[in-house]
Formats: sequence, C-alpha cells, structure tokens
Amino acid sequence: MQTAAFLQQQPLFGGVNDRAMGAIMPLLREANFASGDLIVREGEQGDCLFVICSGAVEVLKSSPAAAGEYGERIAVLKVGDVVGEMELIDLQTRSATVRALEPVSVVALSSDDLLRICESDLPTFALLALNLARELSRRLRNIDEMAVRHMANDGHPDRPR
Repeated sequence: MQTAAFLQQQPLFGGVNDRAMGAIMPLLREANFASGDLIVREGEQGDCLFVICSGAVEVLKSSPAAAGEYGERIAVLKVGDVVGEMELIDLQTRSATVRALEPVSVVALSSDDLLRICESDLPTFALLALNLARELSRRLRNIDEMAVRHMANDGHPDRPR
C-alpha cells in the first residue's frame, strides 16, 4: 500500500492533512493490473475511483468510427491521475474503457467510502470534491484544445495547418 505522504502529493489528496489521511488510508483498497488488463469497461456500473500509483493506462472510447476492440484512445494517464471519478459524480455507467499499458498499481476509493468521509469529515470531503472538480476542469480544457485543433485542421488532425 502506498504511504499517506505519497498520496498527499497526488492531485486528489493534495491539501489533505495528516489526520484526515489517517482516516482515509484504511478506506483505500490496493489493486494491481498486468499490462493489457482492463481496469474498467465502458458501459459497466462503477462504484469507485482509482488513483494511479505506478504505471500508465490508456483511456479508450467507443464510437461508430472508432478502430480497435475497445474504441479509440483518447488519453494516456500516469501516476497521480484519477480514473473512474465521473461515475461517482454523475452516477451513470463507466464512460470509457481503461486498459493498463504496463503493470499498474492503483488505490481505489468506493462511493460508499467517499460518503463516509462526507459524513465524518465534511471539510476533507469538500477538499476532495474540489480536487476532483479541478481534475475534471483540466481534462475539459484538454478536450477543448483537441477540438479546436481538430476544427482548425478541417476535421483532419494529421494535416498541418
């Protein structure tokens, strides 16, 4: 299991004090995945988020035109990145498939445990929610940039401008 100090250096737990981390650590579940393993599948119910502690994953999104068994790669995520957070916020099914690109170690936080944090330590819950909102905002900005590049290339991302 990763240390509290390591996790406090990651975006989700940034700003969380030692006392709060002491209460959060027993709620976290460690999981390991081999290269090529699916961590989550698009369309499945999700009840936890994952913080990547080592390794890298690819995020795959299906579409009618997407190549590949699980869809087209839309992102590569690495240490400190969070996967599966959307389902805890919007209570819908997994929005994409996430596959390990190499051996990956994660810690998982379930929606039930996030609720426990809310009930027992509202300031820490608010900080975690704000950190998640910041992460989603960063990702939205990246998607906006990709969309602008795509439109500037007349729908052909590989064509120079």
